[in-house]
Amino acid sequence: MYVKVALIAGKHWKKLILTLMLIFILIFMFFFGMQQQEEEFEYEEGGVATVSPLVLRYQPLVEKYAAKYGIESYVPLLLAKIMQETGGRLPDVMQSSESLGLPMNTIQDPERSIDVGVKYFSGILNDAKGDVKLALQSYNFGGGFIPYALKRGGYSKENAIAFSNMMAKKQGWDSYGDTNYVDHVLRYLSGGVGGSAGPVNSFGFVKPIIGSITSNFGYRIHPITGVPKLHAGTDFSCGHKPVPIYAAKAGKVITAGWQDPNNHSEGYGQRINIKHFDGLESVYAHLSKFSVQTGQKVSQGQQIGNCGTTGSSTGMHLHFEIVVNGQKKDAVPYLN
Repeated sequence: MYVKVALIAGKHWKKLILTLMLIFILIFMFFFGMQQQEEEFEYEEGGVATVSPLVLRYQPLVEKYAAKYGIESYVPLLLAKIMQETGGRLPDVMQSSESLGLPMNTIQDPERSIDVGVKYFSGILNDAKGDVKLALQSYNFGGGFIPYALKRGGYSKENAIAFSNMMAKKQGWDSYGDTNYVDHVLRYLSGGVGGSAGPVNSFGFVKPIIGSITSNFGYRIHPITGVPKLHAGTDFSCGHKPVPIYAAKAGKVITAGWQDPNNHSEGYGQRINIKHFDGLESVYAHLSKFSVQTGQKVSQGQQIGNCGTTGSSTGMHLHFEIVVNGQKKDAVPYLN
């Protein structure tokens, strides 16, 4: 009997090997697929919102109400929320009617929706003790999820699923909310350390802005005076929008504010100087606003302000400089 089995196995050994390989591949794909499904997005403050132009048009309003309710640093996250909620296609862009106890899409004014939605998110973020994921899931589930989760260690996918099942049973519904809401929002938020505009290069720098170079370091005809002059920095486009500006390297802020407080049209306008190491400094000029203070330590990739056209400027852009031992250098080699 054993001899017969051996002969059969020997005769069909190629088919046997192929079958085993196929089984192994299927098992591998199954576990890999499960691992991919279980992957969760992480939140990093200062990330960049990768959203559609329909959503980006509401950025000024989001910034306005984020400042009003004290959550300015969460603007990219709020834009990501709009992308998930409506993609900017409905008047109630943040789907905030229900937070007022109104039927869905009752609000027909986008600014009103943003005002209500940002205020509501600010409140639940405070109730969630700053836990962004807990606040996000609560925006979808309702504020009742916060005490439920806090009693069970805070936000987790397991707690979200358990709460959803509990509420669905209580309401007699097939399902309750979106248990993957956190990941669905955070997929529209990208960024490295603190939300930098790119990876760290071989010189240890990250780009200070997401944008292309519009004017290089070197002598040129000054666009305002018409006189040949050294352009001591590198200009980056910001697409006519107040997009985030990031610290190219970790360091200490040595200047943050107007070059001339009495004349906002003078020179660099609102600018930031950061001291790094070995006599190295970076300069960020013409900002529409800044979010750091003199003496503050900043991490690489941290958002420090927004692109603008303050000072002696002909349009929205970032003027970026590298200064080594007091000498201004071409920034391009440092940014690689």
